[in-house]
Amino acid sequence: MNLIDIVSTYSSFGDHHTGTSVDRETSAWLVDLLGDLGATHREETYEFERFVGEAELHVDGDPVPSLPVFYSAVGRHICDRVEVVRVPFNRCGTAHGLDDVLVGRTGGVAVAVDGPDDLAVQCNRVPLNGSRPAVVVPGNWADRVQRGASLRFDARLERSESSNIIAELGAPNHSPVTITTPLTAWTPAAGERGSGLAIALALMVELAAAHHVTLVACSGHELDHLGLRRFLAGSDVIAEWVIHLGASVGAVEPGADGTPALGRHRYVLTDAPGETRAAIAARVAGANWTLLDLDPWPGEGGTWRDAGASVLSFIGQFPYFHTAADIPAHAVTSDTLELAKTVALDAARVFLAER
Repeated sequence: MNLIDIVSTYSSFGDHHTGTSVDRETSAWLVDLLGDLGATHREETYEFERFVGEAELHVDGDPVPSLPVFYSAVGRHICDRVEVVRVPFNRCGTAHGLDDVLVGRTGGVAVAVDGPDDLAVQCNRVPLNGSRPAVVVPGNWADRVQRGASLRFDARLERSESSNIIAELGAPNHSPVTITTPLTAWTPAAGERGSGLAIALALMVELAAAHHVTLVACSGHELDHLGLRRFLAGSDVIAEWVIHLGASVGAVEPGADGTPALGRHRYVLTDAPGETRAAIAARVAGANWTLLDLDPWPGEGGTWRDAGASVLSFIGQFPYFHTAADIPAHAVTSDTLELAKTVALDAARVFLAER
């Protein structure tokens, strides 16, 4: 399986917003790919209120790199005064990370995120939660916007639908395991989402020799895990053993010598017991992952765990997380994808040997 080809194709569809044509095209491509692998599949469709909006932020007549904050407000707004609120980079992956900025206030706001210069870092959102028109701007623009900016914001909600894809591979009498990865994102998401999807498919094929593997690829990740929450709410039986490939599992950043390497902010979480946990910790270090104890767990791995599953979760961040620059040329290499896959597979086998 050529991992970088999967990442490149996934990224080529465009911005993977839930409920859009890109979402539908990506799902159709994944279904075809699963058929080529010999897997059976089904799609579970759900409806939701999709945010559709445009925003323009100007300083002294010059456009500022910006993106509308989803579900921050609806309707048309013209704001001659804009409040600037600085937000740390790590809030962007948390659906409630902007609640204190948006709820219970009035007037326009520019959320300045300290990410890469001149790149707006979009923030995850809870649908239908907010009360003021807002945009995200690069952190290096904050001072200029603070001196005076104008905002035009126009947004609406429209009924839309998306789907989760559930696929199965392996003999039915083999011990079951679920592999899960999110399918949607804000951007082309080569590193953030594409690398996880490629590695999830590779693990599905490898583990199907000894297990009955169910792949659960849910949309709505950027909207407070909307698709996964719908999937779990409609499931009579929650999977007992879950391997979660989350954000940026194969994404790179420049190493000490400038060569692309797996990023520094990479973490593994598991509720496996003592000796198994120690064995997993030793193995994941080979792909620059660190085993952590966190409460609550971040990402969809935490949502699975809250539902009662035993989980091995791989997550991470990298410099172009949630930006338009998350494309294959910046985010992945063949060698690092293969390394992340090999290490994740080794750790998964240790995790499953405990059952």
